[in-house]
Amino acid sequence: MLRHLLTLVFILSVTAQQHQHHRQPPYNRHAALSPGGGGGKHHPNQQPSSPLLTLTDNTASFPSDIPQIILLVDPNHASGPIVSTSTSTIRLLPATPLSTPPKAKAAAAADDDGLITGVTYAPYSPQGNCLSPSEIYTDFQRMRNHPSGHAFNTVRIYGVDCDQVASVLPAAHSIGVKLFLGIYELDNLPRQVGVLVAAVKQSGLGWGMVDTISVGNELVNNGQATAGQVVGAIRAAREMLRREGYAGPVVTVDTFVAVERHPELCDESDYCAVNCHPFFDGLTTAEQAGEFVGRKVRDVKEVLRDEDKKIVVTEAGWPWQGGSNNRAVPGREEQRRAVEGIRRVWERDWRGIRGGGGLFLFTAFDDPWKRAEEGTFYAEQFWGMA
Repeated sequence: MLRHLLTLVFILSVTAQQHQHHRQPPYNRHAALSPGGGGGKHHPNQQPSSPLLTLTDNTASFPSDIPQIILLVDPNHASGPIVSTSTSTIRLLPATPLSTPPKAKAAAAADDDGLITGVTYAPYSPQGNCLSPSEIYTDFQRMRNHPSGHAFNTVRIYGVDCDQVASVLPAAHSIGVKLFLGIYELDNLPRQVGVLVAAVKQSGLGWGMVDTISVGNELVNNGQATAGQVVGAIRAAREMLRREGYAGPVVTVDTFVAVERHPELCDESDYCAVNCHPFFDGLTTAEQAGEFVGRKVRDVKEVLRDEDKKIVVTEAGWPWQGGSNNRAVPGREEQRRAVEGIRRVWERDWRGIRGGGGLFLFTAFDDPWKRAEEGTFYAEQFWGMA
C-alpha cells in the first residue's frame, strides 16, 4: 500500500521568498586551557534540519531553496484525491555543475602527495542566521579567486545545522574543491550523522567530495567533553559512517594544548587534527607565527603513539582587527605576515615528514555574527582573509 502513496504529483509553492532557518544566538567558546590553546570561536546552537527534497532544475545556474507544500496523491484513483500533505523545502540544483576552473585544478593537483591546503568557512549571516544556498554558492565563487591570493583544495565547515552540508556540496563541486565536514557537538550523535549522510546521498555527488569528517571541535580544550567521551564518539561515528559507505578519515579536532595532554585524541583519529593560533600565545609576534606553529606541530608529534602519523593543522591564522595580546598585535599587514610565515613553514617542514600533513587557514571571510569579548581581545569577528 505504501508504494502507492509515494507518487509525487503536484508541488504547490507557498511563497517565492528565500527560506532560512533561524537559530538561537551564538554562544561563546574561548580557549579554556591556555592562552595559546585555540582560536576562541563561537558556534551557533544547532537545530534539527527541516525535511528536504532535492530536485534538478535544467534552468538553474546556482542552488536555491524554496519552501513548498507536498501533496501526495493515490495513483489508483483517476480523480487523484489528496491522501496527505507535508511541509518541506525544495532544493533546486543545477543540472550540470560548472566545470572546474584552472585555479581549482592547480590547487587539487597539490594534493597528490597527500597534503591538504584548506580554508575554514562558516555559513552564517551577520545576524547569526543561516545563509541561503545561493548566498553560500556566491561565497564559494569568491573563494575560487580569493582576495588573499591563496589557492585551496579543501574547505572546512563545522556542523550540520542550517542544512549547510546540503548547501555546500554543490557549491564546492562548482569550484573543484573537496570538503572537510564536521559534527560540532556530541549530543544526539546518530541524528547528526544521519543529517550529514542524507545530505551527501541526496546531492548525487557521492563520498568522493568529502576529504574528512570531524567529530567535535575543541571540546576537550573548552571543557565540554572528556577525552574519553570524545574517543567514544569517534568510534561510534566511524562505525555509523562506514555502514553508509564512507571510507575516508574520521577525526576529532582539538587544540595542540589538549592533544599534548590527551594524545589519545589523535591516537584514535585517522590522522591528528589540531588547531593552532599563535595570536593567543601573547609572546609571539606576527613575524614569528610560522615558527610557532611549526614548533607546536613538532611538540604534538612527540607525544603520539605513532610518530609517523599525519598531522593536519585544521586552523591557523591571525586577526586583522581587535585588541593586542601583549606582543601579538592585530592588523592587515600583521595578518599578511603571519599567514605568509605559517605557509612558508608548512612548505618547508611538513612536506618532508613521513605521513604528510596539511594546513587550513582560518578563515575565508570575517564572522560578524560572533560576539566581541575581552577574553578573545575583541578580535573574534576579524580573522577573515578577504
